[in-house]
Amino acid sequence: MKYRAEIDGLRALAVIPVILFHAGFELFSGGFVGVDIFFVISGYLITTILIQDLENNRFSIFNFYERRARRILPALFIVSLFTIIAGWIILNPIELKNLGDALIGVATFTSNFVFWQAQGYFDETAELNPLLHTWSLAVEEQYYVLFPIFLITAWRFGKNSVFWMIVAFSAISLILSEWGWRNSPTANFYLAPTRAWELFAGSIAAFIVLKQGVRKNNFLSLLGLFAIIFSIFAYDETTPFPSVYALVPVLGVVLLILFAEKETFTARLLSTKFFVGVGLISYSAYLWHQPIFAYVRIILGSVEINFLVALGLVLVTFIFAYGSWRFVENPFRKSGFLSSQRLMLISFGTLLFIAGFGVASRHATSEFEIKLAQDLVDSNFVYFGNVDERKFVSARLSLPLIDIGTLVMGSSRMMQVSSDTLGEPLLNLSVSGASINDYVAFIGEARSKFNLNHVLIGADAWLFNSFGDNGRWKSVENLYEHWLKAIDPNRNVNAITNSYYSSNFDNDKNENFYNYFFREIYKKVNIYGSLIATNGNSEAKAKKQYDGFHIYDKNYISKTQSTIKQGFESLLDYNTSKFKYNYLAEKKLIDIINWLKKDNITVYFVLSPYHPSLYDRIVLEKPMIIEMENKFREIAKELGISVVGSYNPKVNGCIESDFYDGMHPKEACMRKVLTSIIQNDRIVQ
Repeated sequence: MKYRAEIDGLRALAVIPVILFHAGFELFSGGFVGVDIFFVISGYLITTILIQDLENNRFSIFNFYERRARRILPALFIVSLFTIIAGWIILNPIELKNLGDALIGVATFTSNFVFWQAQGYFDETAELNPLLHTWSLAVEEQYYVLFPIFLITAWRFGKNSVFWMIVAFSAISLILSEWGWRNSPTANFYLAPTRAWELFAGSIAAFIVLKQGVRKNNFLSLLGLFAIIFSIFAYDETTPFPSVYALVPVLGVVLLILFAEKETFTARLLSTKFFVGVGLISYSAYLWHQPIFAYVRIILGSVEINFLVALGLVLVTFIFAYGSWRFVENPFRKSGFLSSQRLMLISFGTLLFIAGFGVASRHATSEFEIKLAQDLVDSNFVYFGNVDERKFVSARLSLPLIDIGTLVMGSSRMMQVSSDTLGEPLLNLSVSGASINDYVAFIGEARSKFNLNHVLIGADAWLFNSFGDNGRWKSVENLYEHWLKAIDPNRNVNAITNSYYSSNFDNDKNENFYNYFFREIYKKVNIYGSLIATNGNSEAKAKKQYDGFHIYDKNYISKTQSTIKQGFESLLDYNTSKFKYNYLAEKKLIDIINWLKKDNITVYFVLSPYHPSLYDRIVLEKPMIIEMENKFREIAKELGISVVGSYNPKVNGCIESDFYDGMHPKEACMRKVLTSIIQNDRIVQ
């Protein structure tokens, strides 16, 4: 296809804002739209190539993928190799495990799915993720796999029909993204169905250019340039994205493709040596910037980096980018450099190597929750993020802990209850999205381990939802099965009283050779130090949670009320979008309580409040949640136990500023909820 220098210049306009955004320059608050610019350019270029090949009867799916492999894989391998080596040296087990997952995602071009499940793009911890940026490569590769197949299949219906099919698909994808940011913002950001319309916008532009050529229109091309620049400086992480807001930069790129003929002012500007030069190395620059920034932040122990360091890292990024462009990208893109067969063999080997180190990273960090629990054995610790929470809690219960009289068991809505809240030592075993099976496993083991006087049970609506079981409890399935037998009232209660771990726990049990082998290598090369977060280091900065007052990061705490309310849609249906009453779950909870009461342990139901504005919506739109509160009160009355708190925040005087988001109260609110327990001297002696 005919070379257009302004397209390379447009690549520069995409990559520079992305890099400056991740460097922390607040002026470029919307720099993330650079990815959307890349999507439109990719859609335009790939569609142009495919249509020309189809019209000239020279299309070959093998040749297409060979060109993609030459373009993408060599630089990706070099950056991945750097990321692997640096990661094994400086990352702690939590971070290395996450890197392992990401490497597998990179090798299979599914990293957007990996990060969708792991973290939001704008989370503070995201800045410490060396491969976060590969989510966009995954989206493009998924497009490269599916779009040629669609085009070949649909081409028989005629070029005009294919064009209108793409227009229809674009509209559907855009509508889906509008729904997505309101209902599932993380999935909306990462996944291809809500991003496809941006790539299709480039495809539509390709059809028009192939039919009419590039038009000369200074006004429209300048308008397109202005739209892109506007979004870079006007948007920020609170802007719903992708959504109709993304139309501004996307249509800006389309206008440039259609109307920035080489004689226009915009084309001449983007065709200058600076823009073209940066555009040529833009792919390598995009690949290098995130691991460089992430590793320096981890080494410095701070997500926030000062201006001079950030500027230096930007310079280093472009130096590395130029090197990999000249010595890696360029040679491999020449068809004579390697035969097609050797290239594809090397490509397969490259992806296998990356995936292999992903698996090795997971082996090297296997069962690190046990080591973390050992490090925290003497603490009053309640939660540690980015780990398998259930494995961590289970490992803690296997160790000799300080004896306590009060146990807290609930979901993330109970995590802010700490010893300071009640004024005496307690153990909080709450886990995110807790199910009744988590309650059985952890309350049972804690009862066998401590001389409990009081148990505070978080009463969430989804506990009795047949569709609310997230399956995460299966990581402690054996512990659950052990204590399920113990609470069964039809069995002799004395038949099972011993701790599960008194006979079953062994650190070396079922040790896997690969776990041992890679863990030993990791120990020899790694310099991370302690896993325990302390104020000032990257763990604390990223809030990988180290006590009951630091569940949420600084950005979370400083969210405005308007930002908090934007998340209400997803929280309104959390674990209750479908609801079928689970009578077996109710029976298990009743059995737990009766089992505890036989030892004269006082049990409380704790109803953690919702944000005042979300509660008002619950009353109108989700009355089932209110019905569940009433159900908990009925059960408590039948069993003769007390209920404290209410889903209604006004009952305990909790106000908007007492919440991190719609459903997670701060410690100040939970202190109000538990006032009656404290004042009645039922716990504090």
